[in-house]
This record gives sequence, structure tokens and C-alpha cells, in this order.
Amino acid sequence: MCKHTFVLWSDGPVCPVFLSGQAADSVLRRHKRYNTGVFEELLQGNLERECIEEVCDLEEARETFENDEKTMEFWAGYVDGNQCKPNPCLNEGSCKDQVGDYTCTCVSGFTGRNCEIARRCDVNNGDCMHFCESMGTFGAKCSCATGYKLMQDGVKRAHEGKGTTVICSISCRYSKLFSPSFIQVALVARSSGQLFCGGSILSERWIITAAHCLVEAGGSFSIRVGKIHSRHMIRKLCLKWSQHVHPRYNATVSLYNHDIALIYLKTSITFSTTVRPVCIGPKAFTEALVKGSSPATVSGWGRTRFLGATASTLQKVEVPFTDRTECKHSSSARITSVMFCAGYYDEAKDACQGDSGGPHTNSIHDTWFLTGIVSWGEECAKEGKYGVYTRPPVAGSDFSPAFPQGWREC
Repeated sequence: MCKHTFVLWSDGPVCPVFLSGQAADSVLRRHKRYNTGVFEELLQGNLERECIEEVCDLEEARETFENDEKTMEFWAGYVDGNQCKPNPCLNEGSCKDQVGDYTCTCVSGFTGRNCEIARRCDVNNGDCMHFCESMGTFGAKCSCATGYKLMQDGVKRAHEGKGTTVICSISCRYSKLFSPSFIQVALVARSSGQLFCGGSILSERWIITAAHCLVEAGGSFSIRVGKIHSRHMIRKLCLKWSQHVHPRYNATVSLYNHDIALIYLKTSITFSTTVRPVCIGPKAFTEALVKGSSPATVSGWGRTRFLGATASTLQKVEVPFTDRTECKHSSSARITSVMFCAGYYDEAKDACQGDSGGPHTNSIHDTWFLTGIVSWGEECAKEGKYGVYTRPPVAGSDFSPAFPQGWREC
């Protein structure tokens, strides 16, 4: 077996390999990291000792802060620098540093990764969950239906809680399980016991219906709530205390113009998972929703066909919004500014006699809003004809101040 011998040499003078003890000590000297005689593991974490004098790992940083949130806040800037310096968020947005990234929290009216986009109500509803209000150069401001409040991002909504006495507190909580029967009421003539119109629950004491229903009733009637079968709809029977037709409604001039009425009940409706009020929104929001969230849901116990028998169980149908020009051309009667059309040109899907006063509803983000009131039509589902609905007098409309105080509270 052969051995190879390697010899290192230098043309210069040969230096000694070993240093003196004093010289070696000067090379190997290090900063003290703990008090003499104490094990490092027994010391509480110290930021200067662990992560400034030396490079530390995540576990050592966690021992220092003893709090995961503070640890990660420090770690984000320690590992790769602070991504928020300088602040990349525009329009007064606040920046939160992350490892290799950052997030911007935008002030109301702006959106985008760097808050660079001014929200617009006419684009995706300003990214608002419910209502959007234009703020000009300041973008858009989001707000919520009664019973909801804005989250910190100013866009999403959170329910205010079961204990808060507000409209829609029950309706919106269970809105994913929505059924027209939840908000629907029946107007029943006392003399005959016959159901003649529908209506919608606005609050524990207020019902909204069509004004012509009260004119045609001609006498006393009751409100029935809580069942979908007309013969057994006796879970809750409410007596009316007072009724208020729209101040501009005049049946002698037009039976259907401003066809809205409110009924105030003697006793309160008890809300539950299957009995609840419908939500309402501002005028601009409602008008945009009825067009942008088509088709809408219409319900009632009316006739199943023109001059046919009334339904024994609550019926519902989805009807699309009809272009206003098409709506006017299709009708032999005048379509006023407070009316709109919905339905099909040649499909047998429509509201009919007995459905008047009932709800026309649209949803947005699992929240249902009243967008119309069943009013009138030329026969039912007649080819070339559409159902005609009254726009609800929502807050902000030109005639809502004339309604009772209870209406404005709704």
C-alpha cells in the first residue's frame, strides 16, 4: 500500500503555528450574554441579548415577547425589513407589515391593494354589502340596513346582535333560509272570511300593502300571519288599529297611482325564525337593486290563473325586471313614475287577482329587501302584458315624510 506525502512550504520565513495564551484570548473574546453563574435557559428573554447582539430565530423572539401577535409584528420587520417604510398605502390608508408583504387598510371611500381606487357606487355597488353613497372625489361611503353595522374595513356588515330591538334583526339573521311566507301577511275580510289581498311585515306593528286593497275591502278585516296554508293561517291574528293611505292616493282619479298603504296593528307580531320583517333601503339603492338583482320573488294566495280559483297554499314566482320603454308600450293604461313592470312577454308566470299588496323582493348578499308592491295588471300572464308594481316609499323619497312617524322608523 502506497502512502502519499504532501509537504507545504513557503519561500518566506516560517511562522509559529501556536499563539501565546494572551494573544489567543484577544482573538476568542466574546461579549457576555448572561450574568456569571446563571444558565441562559433560566433567564427571561431579552430583545437586545437575543436578537440585536446576535441573530435570533423565531422561537427566541417568541420567548422575548411571550405573545404571538407581538412576536409576529416584530418578526415581520426583523426578517426582511419593514415593508411599510415608506408607506405604500395611498389616500391616508394605514399599512401593516408582514413577512415579505404588507396589507393596507383603506379609509372610507377607497379600495385596492394600495387604496388607490376611489370606490364608485355605480361599479359593483362600491364594493358595499348593502347601501352605497357617493362622496364625490372621496369615493363612496358604505352603510347598512337597520340591524347591521359596518365592520372595521368599512365595507362588510355584521349583525348587531339578538338583543338589539331593530327592524330586520330577525329577518336578516336567518335570511339564507328565506321564504316568502316569513314576511307575508294575508288580509282577510271579516264578513266573508275570504282572503282578498296580501301585505308585508315592516315591524312588530306596521304592515305595508296596496291602497286599493283598503278601498275594495269596504269594511273591517283582520291580518293573518305565520302559515302558508290559507285555511289554517291562524297562528297569529292581528286586529288593525289604524290605516294610512298614501297622501297623494286618490281612488276617484286613479285606482292604482301611489297605490300604497300602511296598517298599524293593535297588538304586536311576535317574530321568530319563520315570522319576520322585510328589510327596506334608500331610494337609489332600491332602484338599482330591482334592476341589477333581477329576477325578483313575488308571492301571494291569489288566483292561479285569470278568473280561476284562488290558491290554498302560498304561491311564489320569479319575475324579471322589464325595461321601462317596453313596459309603457305594452300597457293600454298609463304607467306613472311610481310604477314599474316585471314579468315575461309570453310565459305563464305572473301575479294575479288576490296577490295585490303582496311583496316584490330582491336579495343582495343574502339580505332580502322590499323592492315593490303588487298593484295591477291586464288579466294575468297575458301574452305581451306584464305585471305592474308600485315602488315602495323608502327613506329619501319625495313623499316618505308625509307618512306616519312609525314608517320613518322602519
